[in-house]
Amino acid sequence: MKRIFLFFQILAFSLVCSSCEKQISEPDIPDEIPEEVVVPKESPKVIVSSEEKQQIKLGIDAERLWYWRSNIKEELAQLAVKELHAEYIRVAISCAYEPEEGVYNENAYEQELEMMNAMKTANPDINFFASPRPLDEAYSKSEKEEVWGHEKNVPWSPYPAWIQEWYSDGTKKVDGIDVPRWKKGNFHVDKLVQYYANYLNLMKEKGFDITYLDASNEQTIITPSYCKYLRDSLPVKLAPGVNMPLLIAPSTWNVQGGINWLDSINTVSGEQNGFDIASVHNTGSGGVLEEFTRAANSWGKAAWNTELHGWIGVELQDEILNSAIFWEHIRAGFSGIDTWLFFGPDGGKGHTMIWSHWNNRSITKSGKYEIFKQVVNNANGGKYVEVSMPSKNAITAAFIKENTLSLWILNKSSKKLDDVVFELANRDISGKIIDVVKWQKDLPRSGAESKFAAKEQSHFSYDIDGQSLYFFKIMLNN
Repeated sequence: MKRIFLFFQILAFSLVCSSCEKQISEPDIPDEIPEEVVVPKESPKVIVSSEEKQQIKLGIDAERLWYWRSNIKEELAQLAVKELHAEYIRVAISCAYEPEEGVYNENAYEQELEMMNAMKTANPDINFFASPRPLDEAYSKSEKEEVWGHEKNVPWSPYPAWIQEWYSDGTKKVDGIDVPRWKKGNFHVDKLVQYYANYLNLMKEKGFDITYLDASNEQTIITPSYCKYLRDSLPVKLAPGVNMPLLIAPSTWNVQGGINWLDSINTVSGEQNGFDIASVHNTGSGGVLEEFTRAANSWGKAAWNTELHGWIGVELQDEILNSAIFWEHIRAGFSGIDTWLFFGPDGGKGHTMIWSHWNNRSITKSGKYEIFKQVVNNANGGKYVEVSMPSKNAITAAFIKENTLSLWILNKSSKKLDDVVFELANRDISGKIIDVVKWQKDLPRSGAESKFAAKEQSHFSYDIDGQSLYFFKIMLNN
């Protein structure tokens, strides 16, 4: 019996092992093993439209001459309006010339006229854009204390106090001292007309025509109604042979102020005819750039920023990355841009583009200057062309002027964009040769220049490094 039981145990064990061996030695093999699917990565694209947009008019700002150097005036003028082909230069209307109604200070424009003469000598075709300078700059320190109670207590106004009156309403503290609290009083628009006429007539006597005239400068005083009065009344007060300038308004402190001003226009009174160019500053925050340009264009006006803020920096990398504010304005539809402020101290400061020493005659061209010069010299008078962006951190702009296409891309990200494809909307590249200027942290301020041959007639590919700016200058077949 024991032998029979043992026999069946051995038989059962053998059957189990045989089954295991079969499972190990004969696995189920599919008829075909699928290969890993690799999806090719699509190259980022920049598509240049065939549609031409706003005309470009770029200028420089010499409204403040804190760092103007008389001993190198010719060199500074050459850099401002000869080497750089600016369309206009912004100059100041000084409250110090007529501090009291009918009382004139001929010395108030001594430095301005020296600068303007140097500019006209360097470029006889340069246009002048006159803008009213703040009231506080019309007084010495002692005069500010005597008239306004403290050197820091002069109210913000672009006009003398006989045009925009001020009255004291209580007191406030400035540097721990009780001083008058100034509030706006009466505004005399008829006197403003005469004030501007006196300025324009004087400039003509000195040999200068003013092409553009700012109705205001970051003040809410000038309403569309006042602007129309100024436009209608000024021509008859000009001396024979004096041009009536194109009137620019409202040049508000921020973009939202300009939007609100345009929204307040009364068409019944014809206020839309009281100015030629719609303008803002971006000194303060608030407002959408595209909303302002749409509002300006709806009245048939070009949109300008007559005092561009935010493109700042002394280190090249800051100058490169902060150029974003300029490209954003262009993409939003701005036609004219005045870069505040052009002349700066040795070693650089803020917005300034040309840096000079007060005594040793040294001059430095900033990275901002070199970048702006390439834009101005290749795009001024041409038109902006709509262009797509390959990513949210890569800002693009394109301009067409005669047979030159200027294509710009700023990569704000630290990550490189590989093999970016630039499509030119069936425009033919002349000879397939493209000039490139690249700006990056460790490169010269003037950028690194190179050339390459495009493989195709109407598109090309290029690697875009992180935190860098590229300018592609493309000559087109007619």
